[in-house]
Amino acid sequence: MNFANKKPNPFLKSFICAGKGIKHVFKNERNFRFHTIISIIVLILAIYLECDLIELALLIIVISIVLVSEMVNSAIEYTWDKLEPNHHPVVGIIKDAMAGSVLIASVSAVLVAVIIIFRHLI
Repeated sequence: MNFANKKPNPFLKSFICAGKGIKHVFKNERNFRFHTIISIIVLILAIYLECDLIELALLIIVISIVLVSEMVNSAIEYTWDKLEPNHHPVVGIIKDAMAGSVLIASVSAVLVAVIIIFRHLI
């Protein structure tokens, strides 16, 4: 059987591409790294404090929203930087709005984490 001519499974290829995207954003975006590290710490703390499954699920959901928001923000910034390198004022508004969406997601996630973690500390 000739494996050299075998095309990669499209399903597997989509996972490989997704992994490359995550790796790129992690490597190149300071805020994404910060959010990822804080998220891991929060999840470890939640497990240590024996949070129940609903609390863990809620933490995973809000963490995912923050990380996805950060990745979408990065993708939009990369796109506009390529399409409009001279930074048209509308591009600034778009970037600011995306940064605002990440901020809202982050603050919400912090509030959820504080509520859950604080309950187990008292």
